[in-house]
Amino acid sequence: KVSTVVFYVTVLILILPIELPVFWADVLVLLCASALMIRPEHRKIPSERGKSEMRGPLKGAEMNLTEILLNRRSVRRYAKSEISKGEIERIVADALNAPSWKNSETTRYYAAIGENTRERLRKDALPGYNAANSANAAALVAVTFVPGESGFNGGSPANELGNMWGAYDCGLASSYFILAAKNRRWDTLIMGIRDAARVKEILGIPAGETLMSVIAVGKAESKPVKVPRRPVADVLKTV
Repeated sequence: KVSTVVFYVTVLILILPIELPVFWADVLVLLCASALMIRPEHRKIPSERGKSEMRGPLKGAEMNLTEILLNRRSVRRYAKSEISKGEIERIVADALNAPSWKNSETTRYYAAIGENTRERLRKDALPGYNAANSANAAALVAVTFVPGESGFNGGSPANELGNMWGAYDCGLASSYFILAAKNRRWDTLIMGIRDAARVKEILGIPAGETLMSVIAVGKAESKPVKVPRRPVADVLKTV
């Protein structure tokens, strides 16, 4: 590296019996000191390196949160694409940061990324319109939760909501999932109309888990149109 070369050349000149004008001697001393203080440009501390490796590669620059919120849309027409097991794992790893009741983390994900399983799930467990909306999606991800844990204390409901807390946590986790997917340039569609028994049978989901939705993950065929949202005044009351 340049800093190392400067350091050793400077030291060599200073220790050799060579007479230099005072001005150049001072310059060499300054160069030597500067070389010692230069931090290698591409050096990473272990925590930074570990963090980047854990997150995995991103295609293109990351979006900030506002960009993700404004650009994520429900997509109902997909271009043909494929997604790897590793990419799904990275999306779920990001989604695991979602809050849950006492950190119970009762949400579970079952991803159909193989074409045969994905097509069987799409054609046999989704109604016609959802099957059409998710055609060409790279993955279909069933999202469930384990009942009787979130919202419960010692096996008894903590309040009147009971297992609705499990559904609430599953919704939070699903939100994190679709935003994490968008951050990695994947589009999504949450589908709540499905044949729960068929989904569980095809994906081998335990009978005791509650199926919430199936999420299509893929690449939009065209840019989706933004649907107008309600004014803040319609949904917010401050007191």
